[in-house]
Amino acid sequence: MILLWTLVVWLQGLVVAETHLYEFNITTAADKEGKTFISINGRTDTLGPTLRVKSGDQVNLLVNNEICEQNYADALMQDYCSTSIHFHGLILGNDGLLGALHDGVPGVTQHSIPSHMSYWYNFSIPKNVCGTYWYHSHSSVQYGDGLRGLFLVECEERDKYINRVATRLEEVGTTSDAIAELPTSGQDLKIQEEVIAVSDWYSKSSIDILREVMAPNGDPDPRVEGSTTNGDTGSVAFVVDEETQYIVFRVVNMGMSGTNVLHIDGHRMCVIETDGILAKPYMVDTLAIAPGQRFSVLLKVESRDPIKIIHGCSKMMGYITKTHWILRSGQLRGNAFTGRIRDLPGFDVAERYLDYVPISGSLLPEPAQQISLDYDFADEIREPFETPMYVVNGNTMNEYFSEGLLILGDRGRRDPILLEAEQVVEIAINSIDHMRHPWHMHGHTFQVVSVGQKRDGPLHFNDADSPAMRRYKQDVANWGDRAPMTRDTINIPGHSYAVIRFVANNPGYWLLHCHVEWHMAKGLGVVFQEGDLEVSTLSIPEPFEKGKVKQEQEANTGPTQTSEPVSSGTVANTGHAESELSGYSSADGAIEEESTTATSKIRVLIVYICIMCIVNLCIWHYGLRESQRT
Repeated sequence: MILLWTLVVWLQGLVVAETHLYEFNITTAADKEGKTFISINGRTDTLGPTLRVKSGDQVNLLVNNEICEQNYADALMQDYCSTSIHFHGLILGNDGLLGALHDGVPGVTQHSIPSHMSYWYNFSIPKNVCGTYWYHSHSSVQYGDGLRGLFLVECEERDKYINRVATRLEEVGTTSDAIAELPTSGQDLKIQEEVIAVSDWYSKSSIDILREVMAPNGDPDPRVEGSTTNGDTGSVAFVVDEETQYIVFRVVNMGMSGTNVLHIDGHRMCVIETDGILAKPYMVDTLAIAPGQRFSVLLKVESRDPIKIIHGCSKMMGYITKTHWILRSGQLRGNAFTGRIRDLPGFDVAERYLDYVPISGSLLPEPAQQISLDYDFADEIREPFETPMYVVNGNTMNEYFSEGLLILGDRGRRDPILLEAEQVVEIAINSIDHMRHPWHMHGHTFQVVSVGQKRDGPLHFNDADSPAMRRYKQDVANWGDRAPMTRDTINIPGHSYAVIRFVANNPGYWLLHCHVEWHMAKGLGVVFQEGDLEVSTLSIPEPFEKGKVKQEQEANTGPTQTSEPVSSGTVANTGHAESELSGYSSADGAIEEESTTATSKIRVLIVYICIMCIVNLCIWHYGLRESQRT
């Protein structure tokens, strides 16, 4: 009997992990104004399909590149025609380079996917990863033209936490900023999930703007002309069920440049997630989201009338505003917002690193390694683009790259910055520039130990008397044994700094770069090498001719060996002419794929074993009673 129950528990563990098969057919299309954009599986907007998985699941994504129909001599266009996919915020390492190979950065961890070629991304979602992420191209400026989408990782822990926070809000209301002790369990509340994916918008395609940015006298900050929400340039309505009491908004800034601001008229938002990390509940009136950042906020629906969402997207001289709506079924939208966004309650684009703290953990120990990075826009002309570039400690990011792959030991004009493996590392990112810049790190989340205010100046660890060092020491003392805000993208004020701290426990080559795409194109970033890599044992996946799917799957997974993807059985195949693609599911909408057929068989087996256990228990109990009678 014990053995049977042990088998049931073991099989149940197999059911939890599902395999999701996706296929992206990446092409170009034109909107009604004639602007060219990149389409995934024939979509007609600049937001790709949503991929929704669970912690521990396996993801097999087949990418087919059909962006360009012809070859180009122009270097910028050649770069634009090849592609790649980066899974923003997902920590895929910590398992001996297996995850690093699927970070999706050409020249670092993978070869670019050329025109008319295909590529497999095969990886498992770590069981400790759960939250709001997104995927986007890491080639040229493609994601601004539409090569991007949501990547949502679900888990039971998150669902229970949201329910507990909502239960607490039922008890105390939404007036206080910090919500104190949470109940150990939640009430039976109706909570609805929605997504707000925001971006800036331009009348020209990103590649046309890039030509202007990279010209000898090009402006690194093209003027933002508008915004999109969930791929729509107009206003968006979120329709909630009649019985809905709370809405969880997953908010993502997929923009090329602008910081976005959200305000919900007459309602306060409760922040519960920063970049995939559950946060202690904190009430805000207005939420600022920099490019690359993600939040989850919980909203109590306190009105049965239409609720106005005020959305602002920053440009050089102010904010472009837009009005969205939360509606009950059958309701009509109200009047649009016409005021100044800077008059909104709680308006502030500064990082609230003292408020958005994780639900558990403590400040990491004193760092074994400290690094200062000073960045600024250099006026002198830099190769290879013959245009002024951004520099970090005097170097552009382009200088780290060569014709080969960094992960295989190939080197450019600059060696990657070495991180001490398995040690606590602290990095001061210093803005010599006057602008605010959002910095994103691959391969890690980090603790935000300190953020300077504008004009605090750079922080250098050997300058004990600087205003920046005084603020840094004050912040470190403030944390005590508490954990600071933890995320993977931080918005740094101009003429100031941010200090991040993390454990270098994820071997690989990782980028730290500005997530303003125009600035990254102009060299604003660095490359780290973490750990001594056994490159001789690596099998680097290669792009392959479209159609050779079954033959190439095992050869191109490298050390992340997975079985050959099989048909889900519940999602229609793509209908491609190539017989090799038969049974592969196309992610042509916001779909959630089911597990493989093997999982269904395991479920049937579990039911059968449970029935047999009950039958055996009844027989045993009956036999025991009979023996007692005799």
